[in-house]
Formats: sequence, C-alpha cells, structure tokens
Amino acid sequence: MLTGCGGNPVATTSLPQQENSLLSSTPTPTPSLVSKPVKGFICGYNTITDGGETISNISVLEIPAYIPDSSGNLPLVSQFSDYLKEEYPQDWNTPEIQELNSKLNASLSQYKPLSEYDSSAKVYSIYQDSETDTPMSVTSEGQFEGNVLTNEQDSSVKLEVTLGEDEIAETETIASSSDTLASSATSGVVLKSCPEKIIALPDDIVILKIFSDHSIDLKKAGLKLSLNNKSIGCISPIVYLCIFGERKHSVAYSALYIKKNLDTPIDTVITATTSTGLSLNIPLEVVKRCAGISGRVYTGEKPLIKGYVKSIGPKSHCKLDSEGRYNLPAVFLGHERAVIATWWTQGDNGKKIKHREEKIIDFFNSGVTDFDFGVPPTPTPTLTPSVTPTPRPPYDEFYNKKVSTVLYQYNQWETELGKKEAIERIIKWLNGQVSDGPPIPDEIAGATSIGNPYDIWVEFRDGMSICISTSDPIVIEEQDANEPLPRKEEIKPLINLTAASSNNTTVKNADVIMLSPYYWEIISGGYRVENLIEGYLTANNYNVKCIMTRMNESQHGDEPIQNDIYFDWNNPIKDNPNFLNPERPLINCYKAPDGNWDNIVSPWEIETIGKYGIIYINAHGGPINVDEDAFNPDYPGTTSFRMSCTVDVLDRDGTLNTKLERWTNKHSSEMGCTKWWFYRYRKINDVTHKAWAREIALTNKYFTSLNADSTTNFKGSLIYWCGCCAWHMRDSFNSAKAYIGYDRFSNSKWAFPFAYDFFWFMMYGAKDCPKKFGHLVIPYAPVPEGTPSFDENKPMDATEALNVLTTYYKVNPDPNPYTDLSTTDGSGFGCTAKIWQKDENEHIYFPVPVTVTVEKKGD
Repeated sequence: MLTGCGGNPVATTSLPQQENSLLSSTPTPTPSLVSKPVKGFICGYNTITDGGETISNISVLEIPAYIPDSSGNLPLVSQFSDYLKEEYPQDWNTPEIQELNSKLNASLSQYKPLSEYDSSAKVYSIYQDSETDTPMSVTSEGQFEGNVLTNEQDSSVKLEVTLGEDEIAETETIASSSDTLASSATSGVVLKSCPEKIIALPDDIVILKIFSDHSIDLKKAGLKLSLNNKSIGCISPIVYLCIFGERKHSVAYSALYIKKNLDTPIDTVITATTSTGLSLNIPLEVVKRCAGISGRVYTGEKPLIKGYVKSIGPKSHCKLDSEGRYNLPAVFLGHERAVIATWWTQGDNGKKIKHREEKIIDFFNSGVTDFDFGVPPTPTPTLTPSVTPTPRPPYDEFYNKKVSTVLYQYNQWETELGKKEAIERIIKWLNGQVSDGPPIPDEIAGATSIGNPYDIWVEFRDGMSICISTSDPIVIEEQDANEPLPRKEEIKPLINLTAASSNNTTVKNADVIMLSPYYWEIISGGYRVENLIEGYLTANNYNVKCIMTRMNESQHGDEPIQNDIYFDWNNPIKDNPNFLNPERPLINCYKAPDGNWDNIVSPWEIETIGKYGIIYINAHGGPINVDEDAFNPDYPGTTSFRMSCTVDVLDRDGTLNTKLERWTNKHSSEMGCTKWWFYRYRKINDVTHKAWAREIALTNKYFTSLNADSTTNFKGSLIYWCGCCAWHMRDSFNSAKAYIGYDRFSNSKWAFPFAYDFFWFMMYGAKDCPKKFGHLVIPYAPVPEGTPSFDENKPMDATEALNVLTTYYKVNPDPNPYTDLSTTDGSGFGCTAKIWQKDENEHIYFPVPVTVTVEKKGD
C-alpha cells in the first residue's frame, strides 16, 4: 500500500484530463490541535514498480503483520485467512479470494518492524517539528504507544516518519480506544476510513480499515464493502480481529487486490454501507505512469537552513539545494496529486522556523516546471507602465459569445458524426489536435471530459471553466391530453398531532418553503406539491413561501396566463454578427415584463431554507463526473452531484445587476466542478423551437458548506428533494431531521404525483387522497389489494407514509415498465424514493401551526 501525502481528497471518477491544473494551495497550517492516544505496530516494506523502481512504504497495524508478538496476539496474516475460512466459507473457495489471500500473504511477509526496516527511522506527528521535537518511542518489534498532536478536524491521525537523511514518509492510523466492546447505537454516527484515500499500483495489495467516530459495533450494524469498478480487482469481505483474546468489532479490516497490466490512472470508489443506513465512499486511485515536477521554494528573503519537497512516486522526494530549487523526476500521474514542501528558515532571534505548504494539482499530462512554493520576491518595477486587464465577471457576455462558436461547431459535427464522435472531436479541436479544424475561439485554452462522456468542459485562459451537457435537454411540454387535470379539492382542516408514544415528534416549526425553478418546463403539470399542497397549507394558516418560476402558465385553464421568464428564440448569441443563424442557436433567457424576480430561485434564497421546518425542492439533479448511461444507484461511483438551481435569467435592458449576477460575481472564486457551482449549457426544446441555454448548477459541496454553518444548516427540518439522484446528496443535508430523495434518474409523471401523495398522507392520511379507478393518480399504479393495516383517516409520519406508498399502494419504486421507448428513454425505470432520518426511531409528523397536544397512553 502506498502512503498518501495528506490533504483532504475528494472522491472522483474522472478520465485523464488534457491539462495539468492547480486545484488548491495551502500554506503553513495553523489548525486547532488536540492530543489523541495512539498505539499499534509500525512497519516498513518496499514496493517495486513495473520499471524496477523501489518505493518505501510505511504502515500501521493493530497487531503484528506476519510474526506473533510477545503478547501472544496472532499476526494479521493468520487472523485474516482464518476469519475468512470460518465466516465466509463460500467466498473463501472462490479463485478471486484465493488469489487475494495469496497476494496478501506474500505482501505481509515483507513487512518488517520499523527499526529493522531502517535503524535510523523516527516517528513524529506531522504537526511536530522533526528538527527540534522528541520522536515517539518504538520498540524493536515495531510497537509504539503514546499521545500525539493532531488536527481535531482530521478523521485519522497522521504521522511523519524520517528515513535516514534523505527521505520522509507520511502514514495514517486511527486513535486508539480502550473499548473492545462496541456500542450498537448508530444515531449521529459517521463512518470513516484509514487511509482516507487509497493510492495503489497494479498487482498491489491494499489493507483498509473502517471505523466510526463513536466506536459502534460494525458487525451488528451489518457493515459491507463493495468495489465500484470490479474489473480492476477484488475486495475481501470484512474481517474483525482478535486482540488480547477478544474480538474487536469497532474496527473492520479488508484487503483489496489490484490486477496487473492496467492502463492508469484509474479513479473509482469503494463503498461502505450498513444495514442501519450509514454509508461512506472511499476514493481509490490506481497509478503507474509518471512525470516530473520541478520548481523552487522562496523563503521571503529569510536564510534557508534546509528543506525538502515530496509527493508520491518512484522518485518523488528531493532535498532543497542552497537556492531552494528541487526536482522530482518521477511523480505518479493522477487526480488531485498532493505536492508538499517543508522547509526551515532562520528567524530574527536565530531560532529555526518550520514552514509547510501543500499544493493540489490535477496531474495528467507532461511534466510541470516552475511549480513554486513560498513567497516569490517582488519584481523590480519597470519604467514602462503595463496594462493589467480587468477580470471579467463570470456572467460576462464574452463567455457566451465564445461558447456559441463551440456549440455551433458541435451542432455541425453531431449531425455529421453522431454525438460521441462529435464530443471527442470538439475536445481534440479545442486542444489544438485537429489540423483541419476551424480557428479556435480566442481566449479558450482547451477542453476535457471528467468522467461523463456526454459533457464537455471548456477551459478559458483566465481560469474560467464551463460545462456543455449534450445528453440532458430541457423539454418544455404541454400537459398530456390523457392525464386528467387536478381537481380543485375541498380545503380540509389539518388534524392536530396526537402522539401515542414518546418517539412521536415533528419538525422545528410549521413554516414551509417550496422551490420550483423549472416549474415552467411542464405547463399545467398535474398533481404537484407546489401548485396544490401549497394552497391547502395556506388555507390552513401555514406560513408558506413558494418560489416557482412560470412561463405561459395557467394552473387550472381558467386563470390568467402568467409569465416570469421568456426565451429570446429570435436573437441568437453569436461571436461574429456576420455568422449565419445556426439551426440550434445559443439564446438568452430574460425576466418577462410582467414577471417577478421573487419568483426566480437563486442561491440567495437557498441559503435561507434552513430556517423552515418543511423544505420541498423540485429541481433537476444528477452526478457530475460519471457516465449517466451506466449510473448504478447502488454503487454510484462518485460523491460529486449537482442541482440545477435555475436557468440563467437576465434583465432585458441590461441596466439591472440581477440577483443571479450579484451572487455569481461574489462567489466567482468558488466556481468549478470541484467547488460550489458552475455554468452548464443545455439543449432546450419546445414544440416549435430548439436551442441551447445556460443554467446555474450547484454542487453538493455548496450544500455541504450550508450544512456545516450553524446559521444556514438544516437542523430540525424535513427535506424532500424531488429530483434525479437527489438521494446521493443526503450527506450534504445530514444536519436535518429527515431527508427524502430519489435514487436514480426519475420521470416527472411519477416523481411529481408521488411527492404530492407523500405530503397528502402526512397531512390527512390516505383515505381521501386523489385516485382514479381505485388507484393513485400515478401511471401504472395498481389497484391496492386487501384491507390496509393502517388507519386511512390518520395522518402518517414520514417513514410510515413512504412505507404505505411502497408496500400497500406499490408505487415505490416507480411501477412504469417504460417499454414504449418511442415516448421515453426509460431512464426512470425502478426509481425509488428513500428516506434518511437522523434518529431512525423517531416518528416525524407534519407540523401544525398551533400548539401540539401530546397525549400519552396510560400505563
């Protein structure tokens, strides 16, 4: 196993990018440090690359690797095979596990106690100074125990190991606990892994540890692991070790074998799940190919005493020369590669001062030079004044004009070559690899794909990056003539919650917010939460804020048409006004003359939703960097997801700096697929037009930032996100009381009325829910059979409502077989609504805007 270089890696499944790009730079950290106990066995071993290069590796285990220690603990190699034989006899006899066990045996036989591996080796916390601080004591068997300083935000304890004069390695372990018997409670628990990110070579063995922040009993919780990309290797079932005669279920071990002869880099994930609803995606990167990185460390004119720069690879550690220069000849190519510089300068008082700076780079192409650290000297000003260009705001029309040229070339090649070949050719063209292509638009630096083969990421020279999505069109639909218009229901009063047990509860308040930025996509769209449930709640004196964007819309066919936005189909955006109008132009969307900015969703509104007890979002979602056609909801292969916040709405006369422009300009530094938001260009079709339009997409990292802030988080709220793949964003909302989302791409004919029925069941019970010929108003909904086991007149808690829709009405998952592919792509087949609760034992009822009476049954 290769030891990582620290940092906070993000799970990705990206294809090799065309350009190396710096993602982040972190100077000398000043974290909040705490002291944590650690103990175990620290070992060293070597890995040999395909090129014959030797890489030093350091690993920490709870028990000896290969030879029993003086305490009598059986070594890992014996415990691993014995546990697999006893607990998983069928798996044990498979060729894959036999090969894995053989490789594990051979690998562990090479592990040596640290002092035997390198007699001069010393162990520190990475937050210590190896020049001045005292190292940890390590026995001849490699055993150590003590307290070390660590960042209180780190999930693992990171150690630094000096190997002789010329090399320093980093490794990870977990804080030790005296608890051998683990707790069975899982409320508020988060799964963690050690290492946090796995980097491995082909024909390599990785030892992985899973634990939690509350030492839960992982065996009782039903912990399982799965390798998303099974073609690259094999992962073992979970193993629990016996330490000092007792089986320890708070830490789970597994081994991963990576096959030979793989084309690298490969990014995937290992998914850990429990039967209690916990989950964790562990990034895995397989590496082999290398390139060089060189540069200089600048000391800000302070005297340099010594230092080094390191990354990961066969020749990825270098001492600084007297001028601070370094050269790493062989660093593994891959995603989010960490390069760390550590150096000491002489302070004014003569004392040594330690500096540490970490840079993260997407390192996919040729080598990198002038990759510098520290504070470069200020250049001497010249007498000739220079002009510094004013940075453009993200919404500047300049970008639309340049992108329009790319889109029109794509239109042409898609017609000639088909979608996938057109995408490949666009990327090659923008990277200067098409000799007979048209001129590349000014200021475009290149293009790439990051895992979804239908997306094109266009990079500008000023750092701007946008996404062209070719597979996810916006389709403006009229109401299906065969689908009945929703009837105007009689407004019924809501029944006060009467609790029958101490576990009955509700959300933090009776305030409700509904966001529907693409309401205009389906005109008069049947039974929907935002156009019907909103009215019932308002009539029952709820405080409801409903933001839905309309276009040519009349809710019941007898009301005035309302427009908040309109598309300018007749004025294509063109970089050159002399260009012919394309068949599918890029167009702008504007606020309608009678429209209201308050009806257009922006991140400003989203940042306030945490104050509401009930939060309903109807917006598109999806993964950012995996193939949509191959998306597996059980093993998504990524932790990067997006929400379509809104189509980018402009002001017609251009004099108003719109709320969307103000937000994107304020957060321009957070723009990008690995940050908070990005612009996404999508096809848009209606009955008579087709074009391209731009939208604002928010990533799960944006919602994670809201979730982590006490002023914007979702504590005490129930959240229902009616959108594709929304279930996979639940970790970004885990401060909430409950979260409901769809596990894959959904069809609106199911998704909208399903959400409507869910809230109706919570508000009124099932009896009077709108039905058609005895079944719910959902396509292919069956007529329920038998006598219901629930009280149809009683309002349901959230979990009960979902269970009744699943087991009695049988509309979860979506019952539509999608056999008629002439009218649908079938992407909604099997879509399932799922619920997560912070406390799985609670019964969460819909709130009422009055004092709730709680009655407890007699003893």
